[in-house]
Amino acid sequence: MTAPRSRAEQKRHTRALIVDAGRRTVASRGFSGLVVRELAREAGIVPTAFYRHFDSVEELATELAGAAADALSEFIDSLVSTPTQDPASDWPLQASARAAENPQTWSVLARGLVDTAGPDHRVLSAAVDTARRRLGITLGRLESLSGADEAVVDVTADLVVVVLVRHLMDVAAGQDARTPDGDCAARLRVVLAGAAAQ
Repeated sequence: MTAPRSRAEQKRHTRALIVDAGRRTVASRGFSGLVVRELAREAGIVPTAFYRHFDSVEELATELAGAAADALSEFIDSLVSTPTQDPASDWPLQASARAAENPQTWSVLARGLVDTAGPDHRVLSAAVDTARRRLGITLGRLESLSGADEAVVDVTADLVVVVLVRHLMDVAAGQDARTPDGDCAARLRVVLAGAAAQ
């Protein structure tokens, strides 16, 4: 028998149910699919309870976008903090592990990046831009790119971010990680070889 929850625990639990319902909704239908009545039904609460936790659907959308941006930042932190001379082999494996932990987060990121009219597009775009800059610094330290022009490293970082985000989404969508890992590694090898040849 489980002990009854305190009021504060119940409130946290209900908020988590709403956030989870929101994440699933955005992952499947995009940010425009966030509707209070449907979120409440999926979370198992009455619609008015939604407003005890969020002032509006936009506030929930902002929280979801912020969480996706934070997840991308944490992923990039893990990449840049682990020294490697072969990111094409190492980074896809790390991306697969991240995507498997919380697949819907990466779908939220993708949906928010595609929905350029959405209010939280800027948050997610800024997160991708920060990821690009941080990876650019790391890539510039690779022996194979040590003599490369700064513009070449910047373009390489752009392409690497695109390849990694696509990989995160492929694995999050349920593809067998071995296929996307191999595809991602091959794409990264081409991008890095092209940059080194400049």
